[in-house]
Amino acid sequence: MNTVVARFHHLSRDLDELEEALAAEGAEHARITGYTVVLNFDAGSYEEATEATRRALDRIGATKIKITKRGLKYAAV
Repeated sequence: MNTVVARFHHLSRDLDELEEALAAEGAEHARITGYTVVLNFDAGSYEEATEATRRALDRIGATKIKITKRGLKYAAV
């Protein structure tokens, strides 16, 4: 399990809807605070988790994606 924290922009203001869309992309425990999200992916490495994060955020229409932190210590609780 790898955790990635990312910052992004999105036209939607419905954070619950965005969390559901991210869960559908494989980030089952996505938590968004403003436009910062913590994603947990069952990936073999940080690189794979980072790529999965970018792919999931891109698929829900996020823009200006920036990975800010990585690692288990940032896991969503």
